[in-house]
Amino acid sequence: MGMTVMKIKKSSSTTWTTLPVPISLKPAINVLDSSKSGRDNNTGSMFRDRIAEKQKFTAEIPGGLNNTQVAEMLDIILEGSFDCWLPNPKTGQFGQKTFYCTSAEPEIHQIYSTSLWDYNSFSISLTEM
Repeated sequence: MGMTVMKIKKSSSTTWTTLPVPISLKPAINVLDSSKSGRDNNTGSMFRDRIAEKQKFTAEIPGGLNNTQVAEMLDIILEGSFDCWLPNPKTGQFGQKTFYCTSAEPEIHQIYSTSLWDYNSFSISLTEM
């Protein structure tokens, strides 16, 4: 069994759900500038007024999960916000941050009955609050 790479929970809960491995994580850092950023007309120099820096992740969840497992994950990540424990590329450590989900793309692999089916691997996109 692999190590825990990513856990999620509703912000109002104390119970973590560990995501299955192998999971692929693609981090990105989004820097937000104010409208005051730009170029000085007198000198031509660029200047930057940063207002925030947010981390974004795309996670590729492995296939083989059933409808109940995926529904449990989606119930958490499709909230207005949720807590996530994962590696932080800026610190080189694992830690907890609050995110919202910008997209989830589960693909049904095979339907066995009206109450049981499974999924191929799928991706979720998360943005830090």
